[in-house]
Amino acid sequence: MKVRVKYFASFRDMTGKMEESLEVPEGITVEGLREHIKGLYDKMARRNQVLVAVNGAFVPLETVVREGDNVAFFPPVSGG
Repeated sequence: MKVRVKYFASFRDMTGKMEESLEVPEGITVEGLREHIKGLYDKMARRNQVLVAVNGAFVPLETVVREGDNVAFFPPVSGG
C-alpha cells in the first residue's frame, strides 16, 4: 500500500525531502513505518524521539497506518 510521508524541521534536513510516497506492507504501524524510514536514511536512525501525526492528528506509535494516509514526522520541540 502507499502512504505519503512528510518531514519537518531537522527531519527534512536529514532526508533531503519535504515529502515522499512510500510503498509499505498492509497493517504496518507508525512504529513500523518509522523503522522502515530509519533503514532508508542513516541520520534518521540516530534519532530516538519523534512526534508523529497521521492525517493531521498526533497518534501513538502503535497506530496502524492505512492506504493513502498522510504521515508527518516532527522532531520534539523544546523551548525556554
